[in-house]
Amino acid sequence: MKKLLLVLFIMVVSANIAFAGTPMTNQGDHALSFYVNGLGDFGVGEVWVAGASGLGNIYGFGGKYFMSQDMALRANLGFGTSTVKTPAGTAGDNESTNLEIALRPGLEWHCPPVANSISPYWGFEAMFGYAKNTFKPAGGTESNTSGQVFGAGVFAGAEWFPWDAISFNAEYGLGFSSSSTKSESGGVSVDGPTYTNIGIMSWAVGLNVYMGNR
Repeated sequence: MKKLLLVLFIMVVSANIAFAGTPMTNQGDHALSFYVNGLGDFGVGEVWVAGASGLGNIYGFGGKYFMSQDMALRANLGFGTSTVKTPAGTAGDNESTNLEIALRPGLEWHCPPVANSISPYWGFEAMFGYAKNTFKPAGGTESNTSGQVFGAGVFAGAEWFPWDAISFNAEYGLGFSSSSTKSESGGVSVDGPTYTNIGIMSWAVGLNVYMGNR
């Protein structure tokens, strides 16, 4: 039964790819993009220090515009926030709040389509990010840890057009980033260490809604 379901799944996917939409990579085509980044966090996670929990997902949106055939200017804005409360006995709860914001402008080049509906692509991007952790201990003094990150990298991925003007994409990003941190507590500010990261910055999956000449 499992083998039959697998065969049927492969047949459905293959048929869908064969009769799916056409990639929109012509000059003047443009799209709104929506991303979920499940591993990594747009290159801003390395600003966290001991006691900061970080985030599981960064949600992003942005857009792209094809300045010429197969070459697009794109920009993505990532955002994530979370609050965690832990019991601290009769004193109440400890509360930790995390915030991350990142901007990634870049250039994207598309390769010849695969199976008429899959458009591989690659490109370069810059990365600018900000992260902050606010810790409020029960009955204690609030403390803040914040950081900024700057970097650059390359990415590669593919877009699948199941219908005209709608695509799903997945991509990996490799790059270099440098971040600085600062801690504040009780009116005292202390500069933290500088972090350098080289390697896989993130991966993301997304939905793109195209508008263009068709």
